[in-house]
Amino acid sequence: MAAAKLQLNWTGVTFASTSIAHVSSVMFGQGGELINFAGDNARYPQIIANNVSRPRCSITSGDIYTIMNFTTGQSGTISAVQKDAASGINGDITWTLSGAVHENSQQTGQWGQFASATATFQAYASDGSTNPLSIAQA
Repeated sequence: MAAAKLQLNWTGVTFASTSIAHVSSVMFGQGGELINFAGDNARYPQIIANNVSRPRCSITSGDIYTIMNFTTGQSGTISAVQKDAASGINGDITWTLSGAVHENSQQTGQWGQFASATATFQAYASDGSTNPLSIAQA
């Protein structure tokens, strides 16, 4: 069956080799930050450049104990598979964020509802030039 090219649900979500269960949402961001320049009598930017990128990730899960036990500053690799909606061949997307550093975790729970926790991460490249965020289709 051909891939739907539409993603539905997550599996295999890990941070620093710790599996995270009951994942309801994962966000990966490229973190591009643009600067612009205008000089002389310019009324609009004359050039826009990507000065630096700060890749980010957040994971929301019902696995509160695991999420809340990540410590600020803990580093590792985040891996997550985003499933193809039709389970088609070469439809799943594997996301990898190397050099991920845990920023913060928060949990919330309302009466009569399932509780959840969200962990946020930033990432770095030790050489300053290799993108720590990668994406592959399988």
